[in-house]
Amino acid sequence: MTDWQKQLRHICDNITALTGIPCVAAWEYQRNPAVLSCLCAQDDVYHAEKQHLHQHAFEQAAHQQGIYVYRCSCVCAFAVALPKRAENSWMSSLIAGPFLIEQHGDIQLPVLTPKQAQALAETMRLLCSELENSNMMSSQDSNIQEEMLQEMYLTVHKENKSFYSLKEERKLQQLIRTGSKQEAQQQLNHLLLDLYAMVGTDLALLKQRIGELITLMSRAAADGGADASAVFALCDRSARELEYLADFDTVDAWLGAMLHTFFDMLFDFPDAPHQTIIQQAAAYIKEHLSEKVSLEQVANEVHLSKSYLCRILKEELGCTFTEYTNKLRVEKSKLYLHCGEMSLSEIACAVGFDDQSYFTRVFRRQVGVPPGKYRAGKTSA
Repeated sequence: MTDWQKQLRHICDNITALTGIPCVAAWEYQRNPAVLSCLCAQDDVYHAEKQHLHQHAFEQAAHQQGIYVYRCSCVCAFAVALPKRAENSWMSSLIAGPFLIEQHGDIQLPVLTPKQAQALAETMRLLCSELENSNMMSSQDSNIQEEMLQEMYLTVHKENKSFYSLKEERKLQQLIRTGSKQEAQQQLNHLLLDLYAMVGTDLALLKQRIGELITLMSRAAADGGADASAVFALCDRSARELEYLADFDTVDAWLGAMLHTFFDMLFDFPDAPHQTIIQQAAAYIKEHLSEKVSLEQVANEVHLSKSYLCRILKEELGCTFTEYTNKLRVEKSKLYLHCGEMSLSEIACAVGFDDQSYFTRVFRRQVGVPPGKYRAGKTSA
């Protein structure tokens, strides 16, 4: 064993001693998967399935700030952490578990709240990143490790409980509306941890709550100016697919893929060289959609001249500033037409059109049918 591996094992031993949760380096787990056995370990195909589960978890962590908390097919939970310089290599990373996100009967495992599980994963990453940065911690650096471990100990042993919060749902919706991708992804991760804790082993309830969460996200996306038809189509598709998922592992894998698609559709302009500028402009227009937002206002917001901003929109989105603004207004109006009872004149005013007749002309030109017929079709669907 190399000095670096010994130091990594020492970190794992300290985490286990303070929390009661087994923690091992990924290279050690690969050599001996039994070191992280859990309640379904008696299954003949346990080792192969768990190795695939943990490998998938590290792939997810690489896309989520280097940490990921997840569940086995039973009630057990695990946490993985990747050092900052090794996000594509799981051999130099850490795995901790099993533990419980809530108490289940007489099962003798450490119990963490979702926030404590997140704190555990974040602390693991800080520790393995510190080791990765220095290759071998000096004696002076050991004080840093001890401070991190002590903070983790205090966090894990707090008595306060975490509950699934409607306030946190509303925060997620607002982040989606304003196009804050990274913050929205982090907020969603916290919500999902709370959701898993709330439903326990009730798969039907988990699927119901996930369906509700996707619906809320879809409405927020459409409210923020995303293509309403595409968003609602994805929402409908997810409801059909979710119905046929038969276990927690399948739901978890499906949810990861579906949310990746959802966030890509909401936030990315993959073919736009000036992606950041377009996102900033779009966010500003969406925030002031009901007002008479001008080209000059938006150009000032993104620190460009009016002519240069117009050129970017024309070359990369294929439209003028007015056309793009009207596109966002029409997409917002679809949300009102799809969900609400507002009159057409009220909707026209709410999305920034001067009058209903102009709103109707623009809507028909973009969608192919007038807004009244569009609403009738959605209502009867």
